[in-house]
Amino acid sequence: FKITSEQIPSEFSGFRIAQVSDLHNTELGKDNKKLIQMLEESTPDIIAITGDLIDASDTDIEVALSFAEKAMQIAPCYYVTGNHEASASEYGQLRDGLLALGVVILENQNIEIERGSEVITVIGVNEPSFQPIEVTEDYSAMMNECLNPLVAENTNYKILLSHRPELFQVYVQNNIDLVLSGHAHGGQFRIPFI
Repeated sequence: FKITSEQIPSEFSGFRIAQVSDLHNTELGKDNKKLIQMLEESTPDIIAITGDLIDASDTDIEVALSFAEKAMQIAPCYYVTGNHEASASEYGQLRDGLLALGVVILENQNIEIERGSEVITVIGVNEPSFQPIEVTEDYSAMMNECLNPLVAENTNYKILLSHRPELFQVYVQNNIDLVLSGHAHGGQFRIPFI
């Protein structure tokens, strides 16, 4: 998809983002060869991994870390958690492995990416289901509370990495310019019988 906006700094014209989401430990080709080849061919400036890299019911940390290691050889990777990471007892091991590989894990944080003299902000938010059940009754309120300090007085072009597309209205209210999310396998809108 080609995104155009007057708010994108001119230095970022042609900036390429590859997004990978909801792999659930799936391998596309042996050792993810097909996926890695697709990423290489897209020549991204960054790779956004928007959650569910593992599957809570059949977790294989080595598959996830092997993918991340190969992806890091292509471009810097930025990662946010999904609901399967929140459900998996092995998440700590995955997190440590990703950090050791140099993957930037954004846990309710933002980071600035510079090109020339211009800057964009990449914001990453944790999967809300990491919170205790009584707190997660209102994901919208929780996400709004999380985003407010991350976007306050930030006039940069803002890209949000969040696993949850259904909180889109909250993202709009917080003046996010571009949202990359996962979670909704097969798309947010489905036409019956197709």
